Amino acid sequence: MMKNNIAIIVVISVIAGGFILSGCVQQQQQGYETQLGSGTLRLYIKDKPGDYTILHVNITISEVQVHTAGILNETENETSSGGAFNASINGPYEADIGENISFLGNATDGQEPYNWSWDFGDGNTSTLQNPSHNYSGKGIYVVNLTVTDHNNSTAWAQTNAYIGYEEDSNESGWHIIVNESQTFDLIALQNVSALLGEQNLTAGKYTQIRLTVESAKITINRSGEREEHTLKISSNKIKLTHPFVIMENETTVLTLDFLVDQSIHETGNGKFLLKPTIKIIQE
Repeated sequence: MMKNNIAIIVVISVIAGGFILSGCVQQQQQGYETQLGSGTLRLYIKDKPGDYTILHVNITISEVQVHTAGILNETENETSSGGAFNASINGPYEADIGENISFLGNATDGQEPYNWSWDFGDGNTSTLQNPSHNYSGKGIYVVNLTVTDHNNSTAWAQTNAYIGYEEDSNESGWHIIVNESQTFDLIALQNVSALLGEQNLTAGKYTQIRLTVESAKITINRSGEREEHTLKISSNKIKLTHPFVIMENETTVLTLDFLVDQSIHETGNGKFLLKPTIKIIQE
């Protein structure tokens, strides 16, 4: 049986506050006569800062598991590719209804830069290399990726996305990476990383990572006053859909990048909710 190492590292990056300006101008007929000449319209835009500063976000993770591919009777025909150069789609994918999937595209032996064209099989498309997408209904969706290189040559890859299929109640296919409580201050992990766990695994394909969050607290500074709040957790089980491969005698490194500004939500009654937004980076 082939064994290998997987090192899963947790890291935090806080994205600075930004803004998006969008909309349209609608002309309304109010009985005014058409005026000649010209005038000036001046538009300003600003980003209002929050009324508190996050000092600490302490999260305790008690268990980390990964899930093998093949629970859904995977066959050799579930992934295919062809064309003038090599394109890969990293499937098949598995997820719940409404759960975001991180699709991974890759191309080699073509002339860069590449153009990416995804068809998710439900009427939605993307031109990103590694898009995120979720499905609104249960089913098996055929996912296609077409890649065009600088010479206008094309390559393609195809796989399936299995949506809404329940996992085995006996936890078949799940492998434990971490089985002890560890507490991390996500703010202290800005621009650095901390080892979350490392384990020998059978070489092969894996599709998901599952974190069990035991507890979480936030410390803020609001108007010069220090406050500490227990973070209500929307779900203590965080399942991340991200296919990856363990190669024989090689180490696969995944970084779980917690996006704090998108994960912390203040409710109307002054309490705070943790809905983790996590980006997976594969080195």
